[in-house]
Parts: sequence; structure tokens; C-alpha cells
Amino acid sequence: MRLIVVLVVGVIALSAMVGAVNIFKPQKTLTAAVTKVSGKPGNLLQVSNSGEGTASKTWNCYVNVTDANGVPVSGASVILHGLGGAGSAVTDKKGVAYLSKTAGIKLNPNQDSGYMVLEVNAQGFYPYKNDNALAVVRVN
Repeated sequence: MRLIVVLVVGVIALSAMVGAVNIFKPQKTLTAAVTKVSGKPGNLLQVSNSGEGTASKTWNCYVNVTDANGVPVSGASVILHGLGGAGSAVTDKKGVAYLSKTAGIKLNPNQDSGYMVLEVNAQGFYPYKNDNALAVVRVN
């Protein structure tokens, strides 16, 4: 009788461990890039300001998100922030996020350039972060 109880408990424990292992599937790597900013290709946003003072601008951009093999990742959460501004969106089936409702960014009077941070999260993937994803440059 004890042998049967030990055997049943062992089988239950083994099935629980196998089930737990299947839950923790390895995560994949993704990559992301700002591909278009305010209608212009690339990852450069120009802020015009004549004379001294704070320059600010409302902007929009496209971000492409793919896995390590170049396959688009849909449903990824995309956040672009920094320099007092921010925007967020979710990628479509083509792996593209359009950030359209974005807060204005600001360059201080003594600041001619800066960078915005891109963060991407998707289920089954490691989080992605690029501290220099969008360059912001003051032009006169």
C-alpha cells in the first residue's frame, strides 16, 4: 500500500515538473528601428529655432519591429521617450508601429542635440531598448 502511495505521489510530482518546463519556453530576440520621422526617412528629427531659447516640436514616427530572422513582430508594445516628450503604439501585422499622438519634445537654450529612448516589449521576446534610437537636432 505504501509503495502505491509513493508511486502515485512520484507520478504527480513528475507531471507537475514536466508541465512547468513546458511553460518556460525560451524567449527570442527582437530588434527595432525608427524608420521615418515627421514624414522623412531615417531617425533624425530636426527642431528649428531662431535665436536663443527653448525649441519644442510635436512629431510622429514609424518604428519597425522584427525578430532575429527579420520576421515582423505584431502586437509589440513600442514606447519612445526622452527630452520631455513621449509616444507609444502597438505594432500591426507587418511589425510597424505608428506613433502619432506624441508629446512635444524640448531642447533647452544651451542644448543643440539630444536622443530619445526606444523600448519594445512583446510576448515571447526579450525586452528591447535603444538609448539613441531617435536623434533630435536643433537647426537655425
